[in-house]
Amino acid sequence: MLSRRTFLTAAATASAAALSAPAWLPGLAATASAAASLPVTLQNNSGASTAVYAYISGADSTGWPGFVGPDGAFHRLPNPSATLTPAPDYAIALGGSGTSTTVTLTDYVIGGRVWFSVGKKIQFFVNPGTVPGLVQPGFTTSDPNWLTDWTFCEFTYNSTNLYANISYVDLVASPISMQTTGSSGTQTVSPLPAGALASIASGLVAQHASDGAPWDTLVATDSSGAVLRVMSPVHSATDFGGYWNAYLDQVWSRFAGTPLTVDTQSFGTFTGTVSGGVLTFSGLNDDGVAFTRPSASDIFSCNSGPLYNSGGDARGAVAARLGAALNRSTLLLAGGENQPGGVTASQYYTGAVTNHYARLVHQYASIGYAFPYDDVGPTGSAPVDGHLQDYAPTSWTIALGSGVTGSGGSGGGGGGGGTGVSAYSTIQASSYSAQSGTGTESCSDTGGGLDVGWISSGDWLRYQGVDFGSSSPRRVLARLASGAAAGVSGAVQFRLDSTTGPVIAEIDIANTGGWQSWQTIPMNLGGTATGVHDLYLTFGTGSTSDFVNVHWFSFSAT
Repeated sequence: MLSRRTFLTAAATASAAALSAPAWLPGLAATASAAASLPVTLQNNSGASTAVYAYISGADSTGWPGFVGPDGAFHRLPNPSATLTPAPDYAIALGGSGTSTTVTLTDYVIGGRVWFSVGKKIQFFVNPGTVPGLVQPGFTTSDPNWLTDWTFCEFTYNSTNLYANISYVDLVASPISMQTTGSSGTQTVSPLPAGALASIASGLVAQHASDGAPWDTLVATDSSGAVLRVMSPVHSATDFGGYWNAYLDQVWSRFAGTPLTVDTQSFGTFTGTVSGGVLTFSGLNDDGVAFTRPSASDIFSCNSGPLYNSGGDARGAVAARLGAALNRSTLLLAGGENQPGGVTASQYYTGAVTNHYARLVHQYASIGYAFPYDDVGPTGSAPVDGHLQDYAPTSWTIALGSGVTGSGGSGGGGGGGGTGVSAYSTIQASSYSAQSGTGTESCSDTGGGLDVGWISSGDWLRYQGVDFGSSSPRRVLARLASGAAAGVSGAVQFRLDSTTGPVIAEIDIANTGGWQSWQTIPMNLGGTATGVHDLYLTFGTGSTSDFVNVHWFSFSAT
């Protein structure tokens, strides 16, 4: 039986986006300025020798579902007379690996997805209704797409903005990367690192061998045994049953005698205790859905049973934070009675009973939600989502496989022809593929977005697959700020391929007047770089104090 997934109406989508938008997201009140026309470049960097197809699905401004065809126009789906009617074929055939195909959108698309499939086309279906329902690939072996290698990213494109993201709430599959240009400069989301999908799959198989829970059933393979995708436990065909029972026994016992305090970070703070098997928060209207002990499916979904989440009220905010704490198994830790700020990210998933899918996703992927409300954390903590947002986009590139290639940006010069993001584009510091010791925050610099801060000696940032082209750049420009104390300074070093690799440039930085007092600092390269490399920014100083924030950097041939 196919899983049924239908798109929301335009009004409902807009409402849902407003309710779920993270508090740290900058510029939500920006002036609407996105034009109805947008070039979308679809890159096949899969390395596959077989056919590769792309699809752009979504809904128009009335909420009617459909597909963007190869002509760039939005085609509304016909309302069928019978259930599970095959949808018209709007596949966009891509060229061989290493090629790009550009489709120019001529209409806004909301609640959208960009899909890729390798080797064969995706079979979409339509169900009849007042508004027809688009049935997308599902998560059971009976789905006709089960043995197809498919993946997707999500987006909404309207008169206000383009918002696109890569999420692992449903599954992890073949890697996708994205890049936009527009009013916010050049923004990039890096793909899942090479080998990460196989590592997550093998980790789940090993976890099953360790605890007997059906983690291994989340791994979908083709007839040769190659991993096609890894599904979230919310889509498990095997019931996790009483997996959480022993842990919940301890949680319910602890909070029968110890108050649990939840800071909703928007509706105030509520304190509750367990009595009669129910966790009751003083002053909180539970809307008729009491916080009883949740089931495994309640915990994984964060939106059923006692963890039902309406998304727009205090109860929903409490439910989101309880759901996050349960998935991360942090309620029994020291400080766990204060959520979400009583524990740090380094303490997540440290219990034997935890969401091991989320643990492994975050172990091998630097960005992407692994469960709903994965953005819950202490105020000021770094977000985990992989999103792009531009209020006046001029281009959007989505790549299957390795990173976006051949995309220009400010900085000018050569580049292109490799397998990674151009070194000559404006690389947002927050688009790292891995990091150690840093955090991100809203940036007040021109272009907004996020900067990387809390940087001290020994920290580092990694940018996968940076393409320097056939000739080495001559200098690097970095947008830096510092509020370091008097006498505290440090070095920002650009290295190739490892944290101890050759240094091609070094920028020394001291106090610039504040952590949001930005300066563009140029530095001639002291080494050469050609071809594609993993680029590392390493940081060193004689002090243990934070000494620099980084917004963006770019290499130049002049």
